[in-house]
Amino acid sequence: MMKHIIIGILFLCQLTISAQDKVITGRITDRIGKPLSGVSICQDYTDNCNYSDYNGVFHILIDNKFDNKLEISYPGYKSLWISNSDTIKGIIHLVMYEDTSYIEMPYPRRIFKFGFITFLQVDFIFNDFNDFKPLLKDYNVDLMNKSNGIFSAELAGLYKGYYMGLSFGCANDGVYDHDSLDIEFNTTQYGLHFGYNLVNTKRLLITPKVAIKWNRYRLLNNDKDKSLPMEQYVSERDLDIRFNQITGFAGLNLSYKIYRFNLLPTDYWTFGIYGGYAFKLHDKPWIYSRGNRLASNGKIAIENYNIGIHFSFNIDGR
Repeated sequence: MMKHIIIGILFLCQLTISAQDKVITGRITDRIGKPLSGVSICQDYTDNCNYSDYNGVFHILIDNKFDNKLEISYPGYKSLWISNSDTIKGIIHLVMYEDTSYIEMPYPRRIFKFGFITFLQVDFIFNDFNDFKPLLKDYNVDLMNKSNGIFSAELAGLYKGYYMGLSFGCANDGVYDHDSLDIEFNTTQYGLHFGYNLVNTKRLLITPKVAIKWNRYRLLNNDKDKSLPMEQYVSERDLDIRFNQITGFAGLNLSYKIYRFNLLPTDYWTFGIYGGYAFKLHDKPWIYSRGNRLASNGKIAIENYNIGIHFSFNIDGR
C-alpha cells in the first residue's frame, strides 16, 4: 500500500513540473523567406539554449524559474528578443534582418607583390692574361687563361617583376706536377644584378638583366719543398699576386619553370641559360702583392660575350 502511495506522489510531482515548463516552437527565416540554420535561441541570463535546424525550425524548453525573455541571435543579423514567452501559443514565425552597422566601408589598399629568388649558376668568363707572360712565364699564364668557369650563388628580391640580387662565386685551379713549384690560381667573384621579368608565363620566364661583377684573381707559386733554407726563400721568394678587374654585363636570362620535384619549399624551380655582352669598366687591372700595389702596363683582355647556366628556386610575390 505504501509503495503505491509513493508512486502516486512522484507522478503528481512530475505533472507539476511539466505544468511549470513550456516548450516554444518556431521557425526563423531571413527577409526573403529563406530558412536560417544555426540561429541561437537562449533564455535570457541562462545557459538554456538551442539552435535552429536546416529548415529554420527550433524548439526550446522554457524554465519558469527564470525570466521568460528569449534572445535570438545570428552572426551578420540583428538580434531579436521575445518577452513573456510563457504567453506564446502555437508555432511562431520570426524574420531576421541583416545588420549593416558593422560593415566596413571599402577603401583602397596598397598591395605589395614581392618575392625571393635563389640562383645557383656556373658563369663562363673568358680572360686573356697573355700581356703578363714576359714576367709570369708561360706555365703561370697558361693556367690563368684556362680558368674560365666560376660557380656562384645569388640571392635576389623580387618586387612587381623587378629584381635585384647579390651573388658570390669562386673557382680554384692548380698545377702540382712541376718539378719545383706548386701553382695555384684562385678566382673570387662578387656581383650586383638587376633585372625585370619581361615574360612570365606558366612555363617560361624571360628576364633582361644587367650586372656589375668584381673579379679577383690570385696567383700563388710555392716551392714544393716544405723545408727551405731561409737564404733561399729570401732570394727566390714565393709568388703571390692578386689581380682585380671590374666588368659589366648586359644580357638575357631564359628559364623553364618546373613545379614538381621541388627540393626546397618554394613555389617552383627553374633551369635555364643566360648570355650577353661583357665589357671592362676600367682598362688596367688593379694589382697587389701581400703588401704592395704593383704598377704594370699589362691588361687582362676579355671576350665580349658572357654565357652561363643556372638553376633557381622562386617564391613569387602575392
